[in-house]
Amino acid sequence: MRRLAIKPKVSSLTTLIMAVGFSIPAWAIDLQPGDATAPPPGLRSVQLSYLSAERVGARNAKIDQTQVQFRYVQAFEVNQQPALFYLHTGTGKNDPSGALAPYAADNGMIDTTLVFAYWPYVDKTSNTFVAVAGYLISPTGSYSSDRAINMGENRYRWAGQIAYQTRIAPNLNWMAAFDTLWFGKNDESRSLTNRLGTLEQKALYSAQTGLLYKLNNTYSFAAAYFYTEGGETIFSGRANNDSIKSHRYQLSGIGNYSFGRLTLQYGQDIDNNAALEDKQRIFLRYTKFF
Repeated sequence: MRRLAIKPKVSSLTTLIMAVGFSIPAWAIDLQPGDATAPPPGLRSVQLSYLSAERVGARNAKIDQTQVQFRYVQAFEVNQQPALFYLHTGTGKNDPSGALAPYAADNGMIDTTLVFAYWPYVDKTSNTFVAVAGYLISPTGSYSSDRAINMGENRYRWAGQIAYQTRIAPNLNWMAAFDTLWFGKNDESRSLTNRLGTLEQKALYSAQTGLLYKLNNTYSFAAAYFYTEGGETIFSGRANNDSIKSHRYQLSGIGNYSFGRLTLQYGQDIDNNAALEDKQRIFLRYTKFF
Protein backbone atom coordinates (compact mmCIF):
# COMPACT_ATOMS: atom_id res chain seq x y z
CA MET A 1 0.00 0.00 0.00
CA ARG A 2 1.34 3.45 -0.90
CA ARG A 3 2.31 5.51 2.13
CA LEU A 4 1.04 9.08 2.38
CA ALA A 5 3.82 11.48 1.47
CA ILE A 6 4.35 14.18 4.09
CA LYS A 7 5.42 17.51 2.62
CA PRO A 8 6.75 20.42 4.71
CA LYS A 9 3.92 22.79 5.61
CA VAL A 10 3.52 25.76 7.91
CA SER A 11 3.07 24.73 11.53
CA SER A 12 -0.57 25.88 11.68
CA LEU A 13 -1.55 23.52 8.88
CA THR A 14 0.38 20.66 10.48
CA THR A 15 -1.52 21.25 13.71
CA LEU A 16 -4.79 21.32 11.79
CA ILE A 17 -4.18 18.04 9.96
CA MET A 18 -3.02 16.34 13.13
CA ALA A 19 -6.23 17.38 14.85
CA VAL A 20 -8.30 16.22 11.88
CA GLY A 21 -6.82 12.75 11.99
CA PHE A 22 -7.51 12.45 15.68
CA SER A 23 -10.90 14.08 16.15
CA ILE A 24 -13.21 13.51 13.17
CA PRO A 25 -15.24 10.66 14.75
CA ALA A 26 -15.13 11.88 18.37
CA TRP A 27 -18.71 13.03 18.90
CA ALA A 28 -21.50 12.51 21.36
CA ILE A 29 -24.00 9.66 21.28
CA ASP A 30 -26.75 11.67 19.60
CA LEU A 31 -30.32 10.56 20.28
CA GLN A 32 -32.96 10.93 17.59
CA PRO A 33 -36.30 12.61 18.40
CA GLY A 34 -38.41 10.32 20.58
CA ASP A 35 -35.61 7.80 21.22
CA ALA A 36 -36.27 7.92 24.96
CA THR A 37 -39.84 6.61 24.47
CA ALA A 38 -40.14 3.02 25.71
CA PRO A 39 -40.92 0.63 22.81
CA PRO A 40 -43.59 -2.10 23.06
CA PRO A 41 -42.13 -5.61 23.50
CA GLY A 42 -41.62 -7.44 20.22
CA LEU A 43 -41.37 -4.29 18.09
CA ARG A 44 -38.75 -4.51 15.36
CA SER A 45 -37.55 -1.84 12.98
CA VAL A 46 -34.97 -1.22 10.28
CA GLN A 47 -33.65 2.22 9.45
CA LEU A 48 -31.73 3.43 6.41
CA SER A 49 -30.05 6.83 6.69
CA TYR A 50 -28.17 9.04 4.25
CA LEU A 51 -25.72 11.56 5.73
CA SER A 52 -24.17 14.50 3.90
CA ALA A 53 -21.86 16.70 5.97
CA GLU A 54 -19.45 19.53 5.23
CA ARG A 55 -16.66 20.19 7.74
CA VAL A 56 -14.55 23.33 7.28
CA GLY A 57 -11.41 24.70 8.95
CA ALA A 58 -8.62 27.23 8.49
CA ARG A 59 -7.08 27.89 5.05
CA ASN A 60 -10.19 26.44 3.41
CA ALA A 61 -9.42 23.00 4.85
CA LYS A 62 -12.50 20.93 4.10
CA ILE A 63 -13.83 17.38 4.38
CA ASP A 64 -17.05 16.35 2.66
CA GLN A 65 -18.56 13.33 4.40
CA THR A 66 -21.19 11.05 2.90
CA GLN A 67 -22.51 7.91 4.54
CA VAL A 68 -25.26 5.35 4.08
CA GLN A 69 -26.13 3.90 7.49
CA PHE A 70 -28.16 0.84 8.50
CA ARG A 71 -29.78 0.14 11.87
CA TYR A 72 -31.70 -2.92 13.07
CA VAL A 73 -33.70 -2.65 16.32
CA GLN A 74 -35.35 -5.42 18.37
CA ALA A 75 -37.44 -4.59 21.46
CA PHE A 76 -38.20 -7.02 24.30
CA GLU A 77 -38.64 -7.10 28.10
CA VAL A 78 -36.19 -7.56 30.96
CA ASN A 79 -37.76 -8.06 34.42
CA GLN A 80 -41.07 -6.97 32.89
CA GLN A 81 -39.57 -3.63 31.88
CA PRO A 82 -38.99 -2.41 28.28
CA ALA A 83 -35.58 -3.01 26.70
CA LEU A 84 -34.08 -3.13 23.25
CA PHE A 85 -30.99 -4.06 21.29
CA TYR A 86 -29.79 -2.45 18.10
CA LEU A 87 -26.98 -2.83 15.60
CA HIS A 88 -25.77 0.19 13.64
CA THR A 89 -23.31 0.09 10.73
CA GLY A 90 -22.82 1.51 7.26
CA THR A 91 -20.44 2.71 4.60
CA GLY A 92 -19.30 6.06 3.27
CA LYS A 93 -16.54 8.39 2.15
CA ASN A 94 -14.39 11.15 3.66
CA ASP A 95 -13.26 13.44 0.81
CA PRO A 96 -10.69 16.13 1.76
CA SER A 97 -10.14 19.32 -0.25
CA GLY A 98 -8.68 22.80 0.08
CA ALA A 99 -5.72 22.75 2.47
CA LEU A 100 -6.38 19.04 2.97
CA ALA A 101 -6.25 18.20 -0.76
CA PRO A 102 -2.79 16.52 -0.54
CA TYR A 103 -4.22 13.87 1.78
CA ALA A 104 -5.92 10.74 0.51
CA ALA A 105 -9.69 10.23 0.73
CA ASP A 106 -11.09 7.08 2.31
CA ASN A 107 -14.07 5.10 1.07
CA GLY A 108 -15.33 2.10 3.05
CA MET A 109 -17.16 0.76 6.08
CA ILE A 110 -17.77 2.76 9.25
CA ASP A 111 -17.26 1.27 12.70
CA THR A 112 -20.13 -0.92 13.95
CA THR A 113 -22.12 0.02 17.07
CA LEU A 114 -23.94 -2.44 19.36
CA VAL A 115 -26.40 -0.98 21.87
CA PHE A 116 -28.45 -2.31 24.79
CA ALA A 117 -31.07 0.04 26.30
CA TYR A 118 -33.31 -0.48 29.34
CA TRP A 119 -36.21 1.56 30.78
CA PRO A 120 -36.32 1.31 34.62
CA TYR A 121 -39.16 3.85 34.82
CA VAL A 122 -42.18 4.14 32.50
CA ASP A 123 -45.31 6.25 33.02
CA LYS A 124 -47.35 6.22 29.85
CA THR A 125 -50.07 8.45 31.34
CA SER A 126 -47.70 11.43 31.60
CA ASN A 127 -45.46 10.15 28.80
CA THR A 128 -42.54 10.11 31.24
CA PHE A 129 -39.61 7.74 30.71
CA VAL A 130 -36.16 7.15 32.16
CA ALA A 131 -33.80 5.09 30.02
CA VAL A 132 -30.23 3.88 30.41
CA ALA A 133 -28.07 2.49 27.62
CA GLY A 134 -24.68 0.95 27.03
CA TYR A 135 -22.80 1.26 23.73
CA LEU A 136 -19.94 -0.78 22.27
CA ILE A 137 -18.31 0.54 19.10
CA SER A 138 -16.10 -2.04 17.42
CA PRO A 139 -13.27 -1.25 14.93
CA THR A 140 -14.87 -2.71 11.79
CA GLY A 141 -14.42 0.45 9.71
CA SER A 142 -11.92 1.15 6.97
CA TYR A 143 -8.56 2.11 8.46
CA SER A 144 -4.92 2.37 7.40
CA SER A 145 -2.04 3.88 9.36
CA ASP A 146 -0.78 5.19 6.00
CA ARG A 147 -3.71 7.65 5.85
CA ALA A 148 -4.29 10.79 7.90
CA ILE A 149 -8.07 10.55 7.30
CA ASN A 150 -10.00 7.31 7.85
CA MET A 151 -13.58 6.08 8.04
CA GLY A 152 -12.81 3.90 11.09
CA GLU A 153 -10.73 4.45 14.22
CA ASN A 154 -8.93 1.09 14.68
CA ARG A 155 -9.89 0.99 18.37
CA TYR A 156 -12.78 0.00 20.59
CA ARG A 157 -14.97 2.63 22.21
CA TRP A 158 -17.72 2.24 24.77
CA ALA A 159 -20.25 4.62 26.30
CA GLY A 160 -22.88 4.89 29.01
CA GLN A 161 -25.95 7.10 28.68
CA ILE A 162 -28.98 8.12 30.71
CA ALA A 163 -32.03 9.87 29.21
CA TYR A 164 -35.20 11.45 30.57
CA GLN A 165 -38.34 12.36 28.62
CA THR A 166 -41.67 13.81 29.71
CA ARG A 167 -44.68 15.71 28.34
CA ILE A 168 -44.58 19.40 29.31
CA ALA A 169 -47.60 20.58 27.32
CA PRO A 170 -50.24 19.02 25.06
CA ASN A 171 -48.42 17.44 22.10
CA LEU A 172 -45.04 18.74 23.36
CA ASN A 173 -42.38 16.47 24.85
CA TRP A 174 -39.05 17.45 26.41
CA MET A 175 -36.03 15.16 26.46
CA ALA A 176 -32.59 15.44 28.08
CA ALA A 177 -29.65 13.02 28.10
CA PHE A 178 -26.09 12.74 29.34
CA ASP A 179 -23.41 10.35 28.13
CA THR A 180 -19.74 9.55 28.64
CA LEU A 181 -17.65 8.03 25.84
CA TRP A 182 -14.42 6.14 26.62
CA PHE A 183 -11.72 5.18 24.11
CA GLY A 184 -9.43 2.21 23.72
CA LYS A 185 -5.91 2.53 22.29
CA ASN A 186 -4.96 2.66 18.64
CA ASP A 187 -1.51 1.07 18.45
CA GLU A 188 -1.15 1.77 14.72
CA SER A 189 -1.58 5.52 14.58
CA ARG A 190 0.90 7.37 12.35
CA SER A 191 1.99 10.96 12.92
CA LEU A 192 2.55 13.41 10.06
CA THR A 193 6.29 12.79 10.42
CA ASN A 194 5.59 9.13 9.55
CA ARG A 195 6.22 8.03 13.12
CA LEU A 196 4.10 5.04 14.12
CA GLY A 197 2.83 5.29 17.67
CA THR A 198 -0.01 4.70 20.12
CA LEU A 199 -3.01 7.01 20.20
CA GLU A 200 -4.89 7.36 23.49
CA GLN A 201 -7.80 9.62 24.32
CA LYS A 202 -9.41 10.89 27.50
CA ALA A 203 -13.15 10.51 28.14
CA LEU A 204 -15.60 12.67 26.19
CA TYR A 205 -18.62 14.09 28.09
CA SER A 206 -21.81 15.20 26.35
CA ALA A 207 -25.21 16.58 27.25
CA GLN A 208 -28.20 17.08 24.99
CA THR A 209 -31.69 18.47 25.32
CA GLY A 210 -34.56 18.84 22.90
CA LEU A 211 -38.26 19.43 22.25
CA LEU A 212 -40.54 17.26 20.12
CA TYR A 213 -43.86 18.74 18.98
CA LYS A 214 -46.58 16.55 17.49
CA LEU A 215 -48.54 18.65 15.00
CA ASN A 216 -50.97 15.87 14.13
CA ASN A 217 -50.98 12.09 13.63
CA THR A 218 -48.72 12.44 10.59
CA TYR A 219 -46.25 15.27 11.20
CA SER A 220 -43.92 16.15 14.08
CA PHE A 221 -41.09 18.65 14.51
CA ALA A 222 -38.10 18.62 16.84
CA ALA A 223 -35.24 20.89 17.87
CA ALA A 224 -32.20 19.75 19.86
CA TYR A 225 -29.07 21.27 21.39
CA PHE A 226 -25.83 19.35 22.09
CA TYR A 227 -22.85 20.26 24.27
CA THR A 228 -19.63 18.23 24.21
CA GLU A 229 -16.44 18.61 26.25
CA GLY A 230 -13.24 16.60 26.78
CA GLY A 231 -11.60 13.96 24.61
CA GLU A 232 -7.98 15.23 24.72
CA THR A 233 -5.68 12.96 22.70
CA ILE A 234 -2.26 11.61 23.69
CA PHE A 235 0.15 10.39 20.99
CA SER A 236 3.03 8.15 22.15
CA GLY A 237 2.72 9.53 25.67
CA ARG A 238 2.59 13.20 24.68
CA ALA A 239 -0.60 15.18 25.31
CA ASN A 240 -1.85 17.21 22.33
CA ASN A 241 -3.79 19.82 24.35
CA ASP A 242 -6.74 19.42 21.97
CA SER A 243 -9.71 18.96 24.29
CA ILE A 244 -13.01 19.46 22.49
CA LYS A 245 -15.60 22.03 23.53
CA SER A 246 -18.51 22.31 21.12
CA HIS A 247 -22.08 23.60 20.92
CA ARG A 248 -24.35 22.23 18.19
CA TYR A 249 -28.00 22.26 17.18
CA GLN A 250 -30.21 20.05 15.04
CA LEU A 251 -33.70 20.55 13.56
CA SER A 252 -35.91 17.62 12.53
CA GLY A 253 -39.06 17.20 10.47
CA ILE A 254 -40.81 13.83 10.84
CA GLY A 255 -43.57 12.29 8.74
CA ASN A 256 -45.35 9.03 9.66
CA TYR A 257 -46.90 7.30 6.65
CA SER A 258 -48.40 3.93 5.86
CA PHE A 259 -45.12 2.82 4.25
CA GLY A 260 -42.93 3.97 7.18
CA ARG A 261 -41.40 7.03 8.82
CA LEU A 262 -39.42 9.70 6.96
CA THR A 263 -37.16 12.06 8.91
CA LEU A 264 -35.24 15.04 7.54
CA GLN A 265 -32.63 16.59 9.84
CA TYR A 266 -30.37 19.63 9.51
CA GLY A 267 -27.66 20.63 11.98
CA GLN A 268 -24.47 22.64 12.34
CA ASP A 269 -21.99 23.86 14.92
CA ILE A 270 -22.81 26.97 16.92
CA ASP A 271 -19.30 27.17 18.39
CA ASN A 272 -16.49 24.62 18.21
CA ASN A 273 -12.81 24.89 19.19
CA ALA A 274 -11.83 21.83 17.11
CA ALA A 275 -9.79 22.12 13.91
CA LEU A 276 -12.85 21.51 11.75
CA GLU A 277 -16.41 22.72 12.31
CA ASP A 278 -19.63 21.28 10.94
CA LYS A 279 -20.72 23.85 8.37
CA GLN A 280 -23.77 21.71 7.78
CA ARG A 281 -24.93 18.18 8.44
CA ILE A 282 -28.00 16.73 6.71
CA PHE A 283 -29.66 13.39 7.47
CA LEU A 284 -32.43 11.74 5.50
CA ARG A 285 -33.81 8.70 7.33
CA TYR A 286 -36.35 6.03 6.45
CA THR A 287 -37.65 3.79 9.24
CA LYS A 288 -39.90 0.76 8.83
CA PHE A 289 -41.56 -0.84 11.86
CA PHE A 290 -42.67 -4.48 12.09
